[in-house]
Amino acid sequence: MEPLAERANTLYWDSDASVNDIAEDLDLSKGSLYGMIEPRGAALACPECGTELEYPNRTARDKGYVTCPACGLEEEEEVVRGLAGEEIVLASTGDDEVAVRRTLWATALLGAAAGILLARWLRR
Repeated sequence: MEPLAERANTLYWDSDASVNDIAEDLDLSKGSLYGMIEPRGAALACPECGTELEYPNRTARDKGYVTCPACGLEEEEEVVRGLAGEEIVLASTGDDEVAVRRTLWATALLGAAAGILLARWLRR
């Protein structure tokens, strides 16, 4: 990364300075500054494909929204943590294990939904 882009990313991600202030400090337009900003890794694996999820910008990071650069998944960070059983380690497993984990979660969610529907039906 170029020194100016590295400094822009450091100021953007590691400070509370406004985008206008950072751009002014670096003598850049806001558009040029945004063009230099790289997404920040979230240290979470995508539940769909296993790629590291990212925060595309500070607003997403502050609100807890993550995206996957590989498959395009957009989700709340807490939902992903819940699906991963609070695992924060990136998936370093093969595609088979990711598919098995996803199938288990889908089965559990479908079972819970069926149980709720059955309980509502029996109450009538």
